[in-house]
Amino acid sequence: MDHDSEAKQRNYLKLLRELGLTSPADLESIDPLIFAEITENVTHSQDFTSEFPESSQPNLFEEDMLLKPGEIPAVQDRFHALLKRRLQFEIQQKPPLFPWEKEISDYRSEPASVTSPAFSAASMWMAQLRNLSLPVALPETVLVQLLERCEAVVLSSLREGAKLVKAVDALFPGQSQMLNDVARLVMVAPSRSAGTLLPEADLPTSFDEAIEPQQMALSMMAVREILGSLTLTMTPSQPKVDRQWLTDQGLLTLRTEYQLSQGSVRLRVEADLPCGGSLQLQGEEWQALADRPDAGHLNLELRDLSPNKTYPLEVQLGEQDKLVFAISPMSVG
Repeated sequence: MDHDSEAKQRNYLKLLRELGLTSPADLESIDPLIFAEITENVTHSQDFTSEFPESSQPNLFEEDMLLKPGEIPAVQDRFHALLKRRLQFEIQQKPPLFPWEKEISDYRSEPASVTSPAFSAASMWMAQLRNLSLPVALPETVLVQLLERCEAVVLSSLREGAKLVKAVDALFPGQSQMLNDVARLVMVAPSRSAGTLLPEADLPTSFDEAIEPQQMALSMMAVREILGSLTLTMTPSQPKVDRQWLTDQGLLTLRTEYQLSQGSVRLRVEADLPCGGSLQLQGEEWQALADRPDAGHLNLELRDLSPNKTYPLEVQLGEQDKLVFAISPMSVG
């Protein structure tokens, strides 16, 4: 390398440090060939003839060189572009290895698995939720999440308060103590009236405008109503339970009946479907299935079930819309 080139590089190093592009330690680690290429490109890419008369043009690499404020970003951008292009070239020529690799391996690409939410605002099950008895209507995006969470907890052995908290905790992360406090209020609301829980004078105009405790209370009130519609509990004093669920295709009606004999349960389910669909009742060892291509009546039965347990009843309408109900035959009550 001749003296003129060395002088240019020394001055260019000084320029980089003054621009704050890198530290002296970083500059020492730059490959001399890369640095020479960048220096050469930047030197020839800057045209200052339009700014100064030929007789008064400053030397870009003079020791006491001054740049106009508008010229500094141009040098920075050019330097970054050249460096990026050079690094991309080197990576293409010699791709980096994972720590466990000794040479380049060709991995087969696997299709990404896309999991769709169980429900959407277009689901026919949403018609029931649009008619919940709430003092303030909930957005459909919130209703969709609550229905999905209710289906996840309806079969659990959690107590009612824990189910309420579990169903809404994803909407209010990190608020477990407040959720528990609100759940206790929601559970006693019927005996104290809903007006005590959410006084009419303090009701927000919408869910989004409600303060967080009000949003929690509204969400739990919705969850409590949804879980009540999804759960069919039978007792010796009330061996038959009916349930209705409004869908976009019409009204779904479920009728459950059980007989308790010598510690064993015989469970019968009848349904009037608003469109073609199926029923599936899952027992401990056996399951019962029934379907039809159009609207009408279906029934199925399972025997030798255990009392005081919860059994899932899956109702499917159309080809994809499914909803799980919880059937609980109790030995006392």
